[in-house]
Amino acid sequence: MTHFLYAEINIIGILLLLLLLNNVSKSSFKDMPLDQKLFNSIMFVNVLIFVFDTGMWLMDGDTGPMSRTINYISTSLYYLLNPLICLQWLMYTDFKVYESRSGLFKRTALYVIPAAVSAVMSLMSLSTNWFFVIDEGNHYMRGRLFPVMAFAAVFYLVISFGISLKEIYKNGWEENKSVNIHLVILPFIIIVSTVMQIMFFGISIIWVCAMLALTSLYINIQNGEISTDYLTGLYNRRRLDHHLRRRINARTESRLLFAIMLDLDEFKSINDKYGHAAGDDALIETAGLLRKACKSSDDFIARLGGDEFIIVGERTKPEEIQQLMEKIYAHAYEYNQSNRSYYALMPSMGYAIFNKGDTVDSFLAASDKEMYRSKQERKLARNKEIN
Repeated sequence: MTHFLYAEINIIGILLLLLLLNNVSKSSFKDMPLDQKLFNSIMFVNVLIFVFDTGMWLMDGDTGPMSRTINYISTSLYYLLNPLICLQWLMYTDFKVYESRSGLFKRTALYVIPAAVSAVMSLMSLSTNWFFVIDEGNHYMRGRLFPVMAFAAVFYLVISFGISLKEIYKNGWEENKSVNIHLVILPFIIIVSTVMQIMFFGISIIWVCAMLALTSLYINIQNGEISTDYLTGLYNRRRLDHHLRRRINARTESRLLFAIMLDLDEFKSINDKYGHAAGDDALIETAGLLRKACKSSDDFIARLGGDEFIIVGERTKPEEIQQLMEKIYAHAYEYNQSNRSYYALMPSMGYAIFNKGDTVDSFLAASDKEMYRSKQERKLARNKEIN
């Protein structure tokens, strides 16, 4: 009876997480910001854990012809995924705190080691019984090296918990309270539930707690404070303001913090001539060009509204910022030459460098002013060509 009760709880968890995954974003996975990708991956792996945990509960003690095989497969994959979802949470926490794609990828080379070792041992447990044992009656039992897997999973949660506490100590609780509370509480809840499940064999509460915590995170952060632009999948203005405050606090004298403001010339005419569907398509294509230009960097891209976009990043000298703008112009030119659409993408850009004494508002205003100056120069140049 207990087995079916846990299976029913898992099925409810699966349905809830699938519902969240279906609603978390309408943009394609490849176009999502990295934190959104990691969050979706965490929920997806939680779904898989529920599936395999259900298989373990339903097959335990069953003597059907395929029951033993299903039990072995479910158990080995369940053990393989436990440290993996904790690794994903550490990566999510790392990116939320440091907001550096390149830094995360470098650290992940070290982060992945415990999960990789645990994964190998999980698969080898099919023959060695290291992590688990399936007895002759098809009953599951923990193996002698079960603590290795548990340690690998808890290790990631402790590290992510420490990163969150360090961030709170450095910047204060109120700086980003809605994020801080979840980055701290989720690993704490899972650590406590893990200890309880280890102490009391036969209960299954870890991933139910994780599912509830992820649901809370989705409601309070992913679908609110850290939302993205619905049309393009880029970050929105709210996310930009948060990012700029953090980036300004973390900047160093050796790097130039810049903002490139961009909009599309003749965008109104695209809407007027071809309809708003064509205008939306132009914005989506522009977002794709910006992603392509910034692909190998930590640059932050957001849509401010209408046809206005912004790129925030760091370089060592102004020439590198100008090279980025030239790359965007080149991608737009290639797009227009390809004749993929009946309209042309004509971006105007200007940039500003953050200086001591600047505020977020003055910084954005300076980049907006430079964009407007560039737009006027381009307009004059086009008029001369016509005349």
